[in-house]
Amino acid sequence: MTSEGTVASENVSARTVSWTSSTEHSFSVTYRYHIDAAYCDIYGGALPSHPCMDAPLPEDTSEDRPHIAFTPYLRQVTERVIDGLEDSLDRARAIYDYLTQHIDYRYQPPYLLLGSIADDCAHSLRGDCGVMALTFITMCRIAGVPARWQSGLYVAPDSVGPHDWAEFFTPQTGWLNADVSFGSSARRMGEEWRRRHYFGNLDPWRLVANDRFQAELVPAFDGMREDPYDNQMGEASVNGRGCRRREMLRSVELIEMLEVPFSD
Repeated sequence: MTSEGTVASENVSARTVSWTSSTEHSFSVTYRYHIDAAYCDIYGGALPSHPCMDAPLPEDTSEDRPHIAFTPYLRQVTERVIDGLEDSLDRARAIYDYLTQHIDYRYQPPYLLLGSIADDCAHSLRGDCGVMALTFITMCRIAGVPARWQSGLYVAPDSVGPHDWAEFFTPQTGWLNADVSFGSSARRMGEEWRRRHYFGNLDPWRLVANDRFQAELVPAFDGMREDPYDNQMGEASVNGRGCRRREMLRSVELIEMLEVPFSD
């Protein structure tokens, strides 16, 4: 790691390493992490053997405007999707089924240029991974199912890049993941088994860096961020002005990946 870096604590919503320097122009950090990707056949009626039962927070059930907004249209769509369902898990699954079976992936402009993201997606049925995750989160919250953001990097042996997905909570399962983007892709490819997989499960190719959309950075960022909503590729500022994408060279490199025994 470049010297004199400050590592944010583990309990912040957006994990970072930061530097302040008047001489250095290049900064880097090397780190390792361990991830277990336990599989649970939620569609088959199975429940996690070791559920994460951390109690949902008030913000996991509330609006976070402008992008997580309980608009009249989203309320109407959600009510139609969960009609007749009382169980939280059934409601979350119905929302996931609706979104993965109707939304197609489309690249998006910077989120700063978008309006109310979840509502726009519900109308257009188009979005990228973050847009789909926000729509799932918003509809779950409208349905009374706690849900929250997760994002970071998709780190596979042959590629590394930013990715967003969601978590939801039910009393019988605790917190589980849902990746609407990958589920939608599986539907388009005719892989129903894979579409179902991403309700309640992920793959082992995840580095989780954030658990809150629009999370503030710690320490506070000096200037306007290139991406004020997420934290995946790094930010920079000079004399209180945030740098734009074209003014920064940013890269992520996978150095080594090892398979280790699963720790149940």
